[in-house]
Amino acid sequence: MKPYLKINKFKAPFDISWLFKKDILEITKILTSKGADVYVVGGSIRNSYWQEEFDNIDFSINISPNEVKELFNNIKCTIIETGIEYGTLSVVFKKKLFEITSFRQDIKTFGRKAIVKYTSSIEDDARRRDFTFNAIYLNMKGEILDPLGNFSDLLNGKVRFVGEPKKRIEEDHLRILRFFRFISKYPSQNSSINLKTLVAIKQSKYLLKKLSKDRIWKEFKLILSSNGVCLALRFMKETGVLNILFSSISLKNIGNLVELEKKIISEFMGKHYFNTFELKDPILRLSILLDTKEKCLEKVLSLKKNEIKMLNFYNKFDVFPKNFKSLGFNYGLEKGLSLLLLYISKKKNFDIYIKSKKFEIEFQLYCKDIIEGAKAVKKFPITGIDLLQRGYSGKKIGEILEKLKKVWINSEFKLNKKQLLSKS
Repeated sequence: MKPYLKINKFKAPFDISWLFKKDILEITKILTSKGADVYVVGGSIRNSYWQEEFDNIDFSINISPNEVKELFNNIKCTIIETGIEYGTLSVVFKKKLFEITSFRQDIKTFGRKAIVKYTSSIEDDARRRDFTFNAIYLNMKGEILDPLGNFSDLLNGKVRFVGEPKKRIEEDHLRILRFFRFISKYPSQNSSINLKTLVAIKQSKYLLKKLSKDRIWKEFKLILSSNGVCLALRFMKETGVLNILFSSISLKNIGNLVELEKKIISEFMGKHYFNTFELKDPILRLSILLDTKEKCLEKVLSLKKNEIKMLNFYNKFDVFPKNFKSLGFNYGLEKGLSLLLLYISKKKNFDIYIKSKKFEIEFQLYCKDIIEGAKAVKKFPITGIDLLQRGYSGKKIGEILEKLKKVWINSEFKLNKKQLLSKS
């Protein structure tokens, strides 16, 4: 390995107490038992600095994967060799999964595959990584090693490709979407993008067609769930990425929905009706982006059955009921509130409305109505047995029940059983 004096090295200026937990120390003791140098790299460093949670810890090591494998031969663990041809071994140790990747250079790449050459140089390993803040290493002494001098990008949350953007994208096409995902995660730090990067994405966007639906949806879902979704989508539209993915998409109302969510967080969060409600719902946001006639969605995104069901549910509501109690009664509290957000986000003159006193009054009134409607479900006084006793049967019972539910909603849930049955 090249001498450290050529590499920026300093004590980690953020909390890395997790590095010294028992399981981490045990596995690094195994990895270093034959003199190898081992580092933590990637997301765990990035998330530690940004004080965000992380599940996985990725190790980088200056010996080959076969040598790594030998170190675990006599250890009680499970070795997964799925990525060994690319230098990665996954080890299940003490019921936890660790990924261990050997320092490498990518000699030839094929989208998400590559012919690799193992190296002892941390600089060579850093140069083949995707983004500058992912090319920063942490040793077991708690020291940061910054081979390419990019630590400032981590400090500033700046998203930049390592080296030539076009080359990085050609090596792994998913990096286009990962780029926008990180942009959406750190929007205030990335309001402008290097022209060279924008050009590279424009020129390479067609490569997205080679990616699987699962990978595209995984990244796009994270973009949709982020605080900076509007910024990312704007750049995705500017570079032509959105047009590659979707035949019909509009950014007209997504900004309204995000602004409404922010207002709810600042003014209404903590009220009983928003205690458990999920804001930044990726399916709700997707529904407001897509034309309801978008036919190619299943060819681009691999949504789960429940996600497709919810998307179809939201897409049906282009015309909203005047009585918001019916939303709570028919669909429950959470779905009712989601439909309320869609309704407001699609309002004409939204910008003026959201800042008005009228909004605050109406919003609280609509929420109250939805809550009342949701609670009223258990109080509906008519059952199928009641209608059977009145001589109805088969499908007619369902039809009459639906009719009486509408009558009850319109009565503000005040009609009693006798009064309702008289209208059957």
